[in-house]
Amino acid sequence: MLPNDVAEKIKNYEIQGSEISRYAIESFKNFCKGHNSIKDLEEAKEILCSAKKSDIVMRNCINFVMENLKNLNENLNEVVDKSINEFLDYKSNAEKEIFKIDFIPQDAKILTHCYSRTVIEMLKNAKNIGKNFTVINTETRPNWTGRMTSNEISMSGIKNIHITDSAVAHFMKDVNFVLIGCDAIDEYGILNKTGTLNIAIMAKFYNKPFYVAMSGVKFDRENKLSEIKEIRR
Repeated sequence: MLPNDVAEKIKNYEIQGSEISRYAIESFKNFCKGHNSIKDLEEAKEILCSAKKSDIVMRNCINFVMENLKNLNENLNEVVDKSINEFLDYKSNAEKEIFKIDFIPQDAKILTHCYSRTVIEMLKNAKNIGKNFTVINTETRPNWTGRMTSNEISMSGIKNIHITDSAVAHFMKDVNFVLIGCDAIDEYGILNKTGTLNIAIMAKFYNKPFYVAMSGVKFDRENKLSEIKEIRR
């Protein structure tokens, strides 16, 4: 799909979550094959990145490509392919290391919010190495993304209590810690699904650890998170 087509689907919530960066990066890569003008690539970048300003993975990947194109001594498409592969390899390797982190105690109760591939893989890994624990997860309105989490971890044999968003305070006092993913992070904090702040406040009130699982590709080096006005629905 062309950048305009992908951007439109992103804006209409036809593409969501981690699929946004996957589709956008693939679209940008394909666009580059038919365009050799840096100006055209900058325009394609703007179309894609403005469709979802909170998707830092997409922006960081495309910025990495554009940076490598500044002193172009090779074929443009070769540089684009090489840069994207390097970025995605780093992302994949970093996530694999996170998945293997073993910090969940036996019989723990963990509260999570929304849908995070990183968090789900961490939970699956803990289950696979013999940990017994229960995950309390929110339904995450209005798009019910928490239901996806509930279905997936339940299919992996992980004990799951699926709750309404408004029930977080009731369950917080009994959990060992909160574990969430995030869309982006900068020096001032994280950007994540609507409702995350409420959960963080409750965790602080009950003195519960609050962990955010993410890799370096989600770090916003431009510190533009404060400019994002969209609500993570």
